[in-house]
Amino acid sequence: MIHKKKKELRKKIQELRDNIDPEKRKELSERINQRLWTLPEIKSARTLLFFISFRSEVDTLPMIRRAMKEGKRVCVPCTEPETRGMVASIVENLEEDLELGNYDIWEPRRECLRPVPPEEIDVILVPGVAFDLRGGRLGYGGGYYDRFLEKCRKDCALIAPAFEIQLVEKVPCADHDVHIHKIVTEDRVIDCRYHDRGSPAGETEGRKALQQIKG
Repeated sequence: MIHKKKKELRKKIQELRDNIDPEKRKELSERINQRLWTLPEIKSARTLLFFISFRSEVDTLPMIRRAMKEGKRVCVPCTEPETRGMVASIVENLEEDLELGNYDIWEPRRECLRPVPPEEIDVILVPGVAFDLRGGRLGYGGGYYDRFLEKCRKDCALIAPAFEIQLVEKVPCADHDVHIHKIVTEDRVIDCRYHDRGSPAGETEGRKALQQIKG
């Protein structure tokens, strides 16, 4: 039952996100980028793991470039489909280190792989299709991040950059699903640790955001 609910919600939110005009998506992504850099976790972090955006996701490349410019140790994922595992690899040059990899997502070239132990990462920018205000996350179904996050420190900050239309009332979560600590949207920063997991949230705001984007 939960698998079916996840599949239906994933399809619905991806369609909404895909329908954002590319120029509007660029504008919203920049607003998210600016808000992200107000977070104390980002400012104090030594090592960060960023996902590289694809399709209609929030554009993370400007975030990555800024982190590199500010002297952070920046990592990006390298996936291993055979084991459904993931490695965090330091990126030093976006143009030279990366190539199109699994699922048509930019990943480090094998000869540029510079693995970092998960326990050394201070902040992880976590991708997802949908989120709720309590930190529930709907991923893409591969389980890569769920497995990787199990190896990270308990105090590693999990932050999700997302558009407001990706917020829903409740994400169907299994017991093993990891919850996000903060969500950064074009309008606000949400600290999920202060939201009651028994209270309603998100769906109305997501609808309002969609109306604003279309209007």
